[in-house]
Amino acid sequence: MTGAKQHYLPASLIGGFGRPAASGKLREARVAVRRKATGAVDRGFAKAETLAYRPEMYRLASPPAGVDRDVVDKLWDPVENVLRDLVSRLTERRLQPGDDQLLFEYAATAGVRHPSFEAVAADHQTRHGLVAPQGDDVQYMRLFALRNQLPVLPTWRWRVLHSPSDAPRFMITDRGWVYVGQEDWLSHGLVLPMGPRVAILGYLDDPELPPRRPAFDEHFDLCQSWIDWFNAASWDDPYIEVFIAHPDDRDRLAHPPDYRNLRVNTFGPFRNRKSLGLFD
Repeated sequence: MTGAKQHYLPASLIGGFGRPAASGKLREARVAVRRKATGAVDRGFAKAETLAYRPEMYRLASPPAGVDRDVVDKLWDPVENVLRDLVSRLTERRLQPGDDQLLFEYAATAGVRHPSFEAVAADHQTRHGLVAPQGDDVQYMRLFALRNQLPVLPTWRWRVLHSPSDAPRFMITDRGWVYVGQEDWLSHGLVLPMGPRVAILGYLDDPELPPRRPAFDEHFDLCQSWIDWFNAASWDDPYIEVFIAHPDDRDRLAHPPDYRNLRVNTFGPFRNRKSLGLFD
């Protein structure tokens, strides 16, 4: 809901990683939090709604006549309003028609919502000999980037990754996604944790890959070592501000392994399926 407290990662998504509240509201669920600036883990467990927001961060200072000053913040509503049920269906492997478009929209918005977008946009502009955006121009660049990403993401390949009940849970940063690559592969991709037991993987199409499957049609159970790798790599992201996990995973949050030295399953990332890597 639009207001002065504008989240850049949905509070309902964050709450899905935590301990449920008595009210049943995901935004009131409690999570363990580690701060990137200090490396310290909070002593208590924060409510999801107290994380990943800025006061009026998307609000236009000088909107054109007839334009709502919160028009940017309202762009996230169509997905956020159905996010809880969407993640449930994704976790339970029962996606319905139209869910693929919702997941594309979520991934596209995740790419432009974080506060680091302003620095990324400034870098893009200066590398092209242009002035770094300021004020409302930052919001207009968010809109421009979102418009560019929405038609591109359906051309990628998409898989659903599951963390089995006997494996570690996924953690999530306030950025909401992490880059992934693969040795000896030119392709790269993104992993977006959607809940403690499910994530989506999007990666560039490649003619050398096996025949393409419909987006989100493939569901794979991950090996434990690969979940550890994803979580550890997420913490290494220089743009994040907080790293979030279930309260029972507080110790793991405080001491992630060095993902660069982490030995992963040599038969591939997926259980019951030998593969070369994430993308084959």
